[in-house]
Amino acid sequence: MHTSYSALNTFRTCPLKYKYQVIDKIRTVQSPEQAFGSLIHRTLKFARTPSVKGYPKKEEIINFFSQNWNQETFQKEEIERGFFEDGIRIVNSHLEKLTDEEKKKTIALEHRFIIKVGEHTLGGAIDRIDRTESGFEIIDYKTNRKIPPQKDIDSDLQLSIYLRAFMAEWPSLFLRLNDTTKINLSLEFLRHGLRMSTTRTQEDLKKIDQDILEAVEQVEEAGKQNKLDSTKGFEPKLSALCDWCDYQKICSLWSHKFRVKNQEPAETEKEMRTAGEKFILLKVKKRELEKEIAELGGKLAKYLETENLGQFFTDKGSILKQLRETYKYNAKELAEILKQWDKDPFSVMKVDGTALNKFAASLSPEQKRELIRLKKLEKQSYTLMVKSPKA
Repeated sequence: MHTSYSALNTFRTCPLKYKYQVIDKIRTVQSPEQAFGSLIHRTLKFARTPSVKGYPKKEEIINFFSQNWNQETFQKEEIERGFFEDGIRIVNSHLEKLTDEEKKKTIALEHRFIIKVGEHTLGGAIDRIDRTESGFEIIDYKTNRKIPPQKDIDSDLQLSIYLRAFMAEWPSLFLRLNDTTKINLSLEFLRHGLRMSTTRTQEDLKKIDQDILEAVEQVEEAGKQNKLDSTKGFEPKLSALCDWCDYQKICSLWSHKFRVKNQEPAETEKEMRTAGEKFILLKVKKRELEKEIAELGGKLAKYLETENLGQFFTDKGSILKQLRETYKYNAKELAEILKQWDKDPFSVMKVDGTALNKFAASLSPEQKRELIRLKKLEKQSYTLMVKSPKA
């Protein structure tokens, strides 16, 4: 199987989007965010690529960005203007730090690679690789507005794949270093002028291929399920990213929204809309009632405890305080006992307490006593029961 980090990440984000994009190859119109990110990447590459005349000047770089700007990508003028201004600001900010010395550090731009992982191949492109005083730095540009926490950078699979590719593409450079921690792995958040870096140890390297193979196996397993049943394997996954997905109109989680907008509803649809609206109202009301019941129950429980009462009477009925006890079993001892009784311990020990009680009903009196001996009190609590008044 040939894949890429982008494809694997799409599957992790939403298996159904992966199917539409990678397997079914359903084309979509490039979003404003994608077009913006792509042009920023091309502009920064242009800024660091020398010609026979040398490196391009600032004016040429700004012109490159402006001349390749496509207004038609944006539906509204104010949105288009905002993106364009952001782009000029990002390019200018990048150029302020781009000295001649800095340009000479770059050894690769948008370097495409294909690496072999087990029986699979994985392709991609590294935005930039620089030499540093101690080794090298692999840099991936990001135009995201959101900045992830450092722990996410430290475990980022994309950066791990780029390190794996660097080792495969430049083995002599890597062998000369003989230390993976001398290769910085960085995400540069261009909107914020922030670069966040991490490294990988030799121990981390051992896990890279394993992580990739596990991700590929998940995709392959989904494909097998989908062949047996076209509704299985590539299920949609609801997330905040759904708002930017181009497949909403054909996704089971979102397609109904467009049917509601664009079609005159049939009688059954009208009936279901009424039922849906009522269902939502009742669920909201239930939440409010449950919150109120919990507050009143807390007050009553405190009063019953203060007054040392077991039952509280009103004209509408009474409220009875009932003790609830939760027990647990010593797992090791329980397993040994069950084996002695020729019972499969795993068929019983993985079930809940109710099922265990049902199992106990089939035991002899002596076995029941032995089971009770293993039972230890874990927690005591009180619950309030409502009793209706007698007629």
